[in-house]
Amino acid sequence: MVIQHNLTATNSNRQLGMTTWMQSKSSEKLSSGYKINRSADDAANLAISEKMRRQVRGLSQASANAQDGISLVQIADGAMAEVEDMLQRCNELAVKAANATMTQQDRAYLQLEINKIKEEVDAISGKTKFNEKYVLKGKITGETDTGSDVDIDTNTQMPSWAAISDNDGGYMSGTYTEGENSYVSSKVDFSSFDGSEDKKNELDGTGFYTTCCTCTNHYSIKFNVGEGDSKETSGNHYIFNVDISDCNSADDLVSKIASLNTGHFTTFKNGGDGTLYIHDNRTTAKPKPGTGRGEFGNGVATEKQTIDDKGGDLILQVGSDKTSENLIAIELPYISAKTCKIDSLSVLTQKKALEAIDSVMEGLGFVSEQRSRMGSYQNRLEHAIKNLDNVVENTQDSESEIRDTDMAAEMVKNSNNNILKQAGEAMLAQANQSKEGVMALLQ
Repeated sequence: MVIQHNLTATNSNRQLGMTTWMQSKSSEKLSSGYKINRSADDAANLAISEKMRRQVRGLSQASANAQDGISLVQIADGAMAEVEDMLQRCNELAVKAANATMTQQDRAYLQLEINKIKEEVDAISGKTKFNEKYVLKGKITGETDTGSDVDIDTNTQMPSWAAISDNDGGYMSGTYTEGENSYVSSKVDFSSFDGSEDKKNELDGTGFYTTCCTCTNHYSIKFNVGEGDSKETSGNHYIFNVDISDCNSADDLVSKIASLNTGHFTTFKNGGDGTLYIHDNRTTAKPKPGTGRGEFGNGVATEKQTIDDKGGDLILQVGSDKTSENLIAIELPYISAKTCKIDSLSVLTQKKALEAIDSVMEGLGFVSEQRSRMGSYQNRLEHAIKNLDNVVENTQDSESEIRDTDMAAEMVKNSNNNILKQAGEAMLAQANQSKEGVMALLQ
């Protein structure tokens, strides 16, 4: 019998410590609801669980994104429904004006209503927004995230008398000299602009664009009459709306454009004699075709999305990854009196009224086509949401199997640990008492 070491008590204490540790882990799992509370609990399954959590949370947000897209599309569709109603009214007025029983004064009254309808169609595109984003201004002002490719909206081509030159395959190829410095440049000849109403009307709604020689910044000049000067930003596309109503000569027009500041290397210069130069303000070499830099064109630039070759004005993130399958591109409609074919609608004569019937019919066809496209987007987004919700539900179930505590099984373990702890405490007490027999020998 020894007194220096009590191995029985030591063993009992070690077993009791292990039981206490297991009981604390069991209590932690029961109180938190998770069987993995730290990486040490299950390192491999923790990593798998976190990947699933990323997917679940990402897909849940993607579903919300798709729902926002549906809301935007519904706003556009509702506004176009109203435009269609106005076009139907224009058709009624045109048919009425085409009747030979109408007097000149009668047709003037009908024309007055048509003019107001034209104004409201244009107004609708300027006030229909979703989260401060225009939904009826299409590619011209639709906000985008990125895009280094440039396309041309053929409806905004400048008139032929505004000649573009020094433009080799879409790239600045000429030279602009200022003092001792020479710059790669393209130019536009506005010398035929005389400030007349006809010339202003020809430029109204048209424009041109250029791309920086060293980055993907796009700069568009869009002309208007009486709408005021403004600047819009669409990703890396900067649109300068230039009001030419007060330009009475080619020099006035070119000077106004030259006063614009891109805030970058691209510069507009008045070369005199109605010539506008567009150049990089550094003395750099001519960019080589195929580099995607220094593009220049006649027409207001419209950006093509380069996110996995997605095209459109809005790119919706409807997945948890960045691949093209997780993106939906929405090309917004551009609705105006001009695109609806009623900008020059007149019913002042019987002949014009008959022509107006055809114009309104064409405009109705255009708006109906745009509404049909919006409806297709909505249907696709609804299918995407259903699939996303299904994936989220089943992935969440799999993640739960890995991460969540099985409360029934854990309670069994906890009860077992409680019994083992009480037994361990009792055995430790008995082990300590076993040494008391030594005192009897010493008496």
